[in-house]
Amino acid sequence: MAASTNPYDWQSHNPRIEVPRPLSDRVAATLGEGGSAVVLGGRGMGKSVYLQQIKAALGDDVRVVVVPAPPPELTVRACLGQLAEVLGVEPASNSRRMVDAYFAKTGSSGRLVLLFDEFDRYAEIGDSRSPHPPGRGFFNDLEATRRDVKGFGVLATGSLGVYVVRDVLGSSFLSRAMHVGLAPFDRSEIETLARPFAERGHPLSEDVEDALYLATGGIPALTTFGLQKLWNRSSPPVERDVTEVFTDFMEEHDEYLYDLLDSVFDPRLSDAPQRVWEKIRNEPGEHWRADLEAACGPQEGPLKLRLVDILRLLQAAGLVRFTSSVVNSDPVTAYPIPSLVELRSPHVPRSQASLREHLARDLEVLLMKLHRSSADFFRPRNGKRLVPEAVFAAYLALGFELMGWQTEREAQSAAGRTDLKLRRNGSGEVAVIEVKIWGRNDCKLAHQQVLSYWTSEVKAGAVVQITDSELADWPETYRRECVEPYGESVESAVTSGSPVRARLAVASRTDDGFDAHVEHFLLRLARR
Repeated sequence: MAASTNPYDWQSHNPRIEVPRPLSDRVAATLGEGGSAVVLGGRGMGKSVYLQQIKAALGDDVRVVVVPAPPPELTVRACLGQLAEVLGVEPASNSRRMVDAYFAKTGSSGRLVLLFDEFDRYAEIGDSRSPHPPGRGFFNDLEATRRDVKGFGVLATGSLGVYVVRDVLGSSFLSRAMHVGLAPFDRSEIETLARPFAERGHPLSEDVEDALYLATGGIPALTTFGLQKLWNRSSPPVERDVTEVFTDFMEEHDEYLYDLLDSVFDPRLSDAPQRVWEKIRNEPGEHWRADLEAACGPQEGPLKLRLVDILRLLQAAGLVRFTSSVVNSDPVTAYPIPSLVELRSPHVPRSQASLREHLARDLEVLLMKLHRSSADFFRPRNGKRLVPEAVFAAYLALGFELMGWQTEREAQSAAGRTDLKLRRNGSGEVAVIEVKIWGRNDCKLAHQQVLSYWTSEVKAGAVVQITDSELADWPETYRRECVEPYGESVESAVTSGSPVRARLAVASRTDDGFDAHVEHFLLRLARR
């Protein structure tokens, strides 16, 4: 790739490449008319960038002031002093006097909009001796001014703290504000964000964009991080590069994911969002509201969240996708979004099992995660076709890395490159995996391919066969055509309670005289 300045910076609130976000024009129109709004978004969902887009949408005839964070000393007086400073007027005992002074200075026909970032931080109690928490006092004062002064609008952005302000502090501002939830990027928005690669002559392939989407869940900060790292590659990126980038992310920025989860799962406030998320992850699809209410359980601590609050939080954090209304639908249809966050979640504890047992157990866990989010493994264009085998392999490779395996990228001697070559804890023992889509390419030769990779260090092998068709006799056909010709013995494993349609253990002997044990997993994905 030709050298050029990297246009991506995942740490910046002022990106060189912007993706227009939904509803920004509508929010801008509301604010410009003297209304109020609250933008709900989890960590890394682009709240600060969204503020910049709203500021641009408001245009030059509206004075827009961005307040990036509350003052270090969270008191009503300090907040009012900060407001006076950004407006360029003398401090006063309330916002009405300062807004009036601003309009008197600039002309009464003008309009003013205040955009407050880090709204969660106004939820802090501050001086516990005060009977009037400063966050409540300041925003209620702003709300009174907004209702009385024509052409004055107020917006705030936050996540879980929005509900702390409402329930713990109370706020007349929140009760009247328009509420907007940020959503993760979809594939088309990632394509827009990746345009600089095409502009320098090396567009990202659709496979790489798929792998990026599945690793990040479309969370803007993670997506931008991935593009920033891929930009520096010396050759056009491939799917395996995405796996490597986010494996490094987990080593370098693991705390970021903790912060992301804390933005909706702060255990000091309420366990309910975590419990509802776990229910949706374990049972994707339709849920009766009564069942989700039961999953909320008794809520300990100062914050009592309604079910609709929790669903909006999960949506705004980029953890769950809803295909029905979170407010009115019953049942609610919800699916977990595949991403680093989903892959790094707790799995089966380690034990003294053999490499072969570890491989089969961890692979089945990853396939269950994949199945929960199966709709995301279909490209929306061209009739919702499954992503290619290389994209599935990249997703599984990242999952294995997050479960403590080491994936290797080099070719397997003269036999070519297997989809996945894995080691555990620096061991000399190797596991190899082939990923195939049924009906494509050489899917029926997968067992033979795994055997061709077998060497003295290979101690376990697996084949993952994926289909999106309902094939009534698929397990029997697969056994007859794909494994029995190569197996000295073939055993079927129980798959009840698992999305795996069939699991076949095959004992073979390679041409070089090695004993080979290969597990075959047959997985059907539904388009939904």
